[in-house]
Amino acid sequence: MLATAVIFARESLEASLIVAIIFSYLKQIGGHKGLFRQVWMGILTALGIDVILGLGIWFTIHAYSGTTLQTQLEGTTYLVAALLLTGMSFWMKRESRHLKKHLQQAVDESLNDSKRLALALLAGITVGREGLETAIFVLALSFHTSSGSLILGAIIGLAAGIYLSYGIYRLGRVVPLKTFFNVFGTILLVFASALIADGIEDFQLVHWLPGSHWVLWHTGQFLSESSVAGDILHTFVGYAQSPTALQIVAYVGFLSFTIPRYLRSSPSPIKG
Repeated sequence: MLATAVIFARESLEASLIVAIIFSYLKQIGGHKGLFRQVWMGILTALGIDVILGLGIWFTIHAYSGTTLQTQLEGTTYLVAALLLTGMSFWMKRESRHLKKHLQQAVDESLNDSKRLALALLAGITVGREGLETAIFVLALSFHTSSGSLILGAIIGLAAGIYLSYGIYRLGRVVPLKTFFNVFGTILLVFASALIADGIEDFQLVHWLPGSHWVLWHTGQFLSESSVAGDILHTFVGYAQSPTALQIVAYVGFLSFTIPRYLRSSPSPIKG
C-alpha cells in the first residue's frame, strides 16, 4: 500500500500540475470554452488509452499464470518499471525549474493549429504519459500486493497529490520542491532498486541470467517474504529472504550510482 500511495502521489501531483498550468495559462490569455474542452478531450482520451493498455498487459501476463512465460513477462515488467521510475525522477527534477515556461510555450504553439487538435494532443501526451507510467508501476506491484492494498494506496496517493497541486495553484502556497523531489525521488529510486532485484530473480529462475545457485543467506525462518512484515519490506525496500549475489550487487550498485547524482541537482520552488 505504501509503495502504491507514494507512486500515485508523485504521478498525480505531476499530472495535476501540468493540467493546472495549461488551464491557468488559457485563462490568462483569454481562451474560450472550446479550448478548455479540447484540453479535457485530450486528457480523457489519454487516460482511457492508458486504462485499456494497462488492462491488456495485466490480462496477458496473468493469462499465463504459473508458466515460464509469466515469469519472463513479470521480470521484464519489473525492469521496465524500474527504468521508468528512474528516468521519471531525474527528468521531473531537472525540468521542474522551467516546467511552467515550457508548457506555456507549447500551448502558444498549439494555438496556431486552426483545428486546435494540437492542444488536445499536448494535454493528452503530457497527462497520458503519467497515466501509462502509473499503470506499469501498479502492474509491477500487483504481482506481490493484494488488490485491496493497491486500491487503498491509490486513493491515498491521489488525494495527497491533488491536494498539493491545489495548494500551489489555488491557495498560492510555495512548495519547497527541492525537499519534495529529494524525498519522493529517493524513495522511488529505492522502489526501482527493489524492482531490479525482483527482475533479476525472475530472470535467474528462467535461466536468462546466471548465478541462481549463489545464494548469500537464508532468513526465511526469521522473516518470511510471505508474512505481513516481510511482504511490506519486500515491496518497499526489496527485502529478499534468499537473495543471490547478483541481486545484491545490482541493488547496492544501483542505489550507490543513482542517489548521489539525483540529490546533487536542485530545482527551484514553484509557485502558482
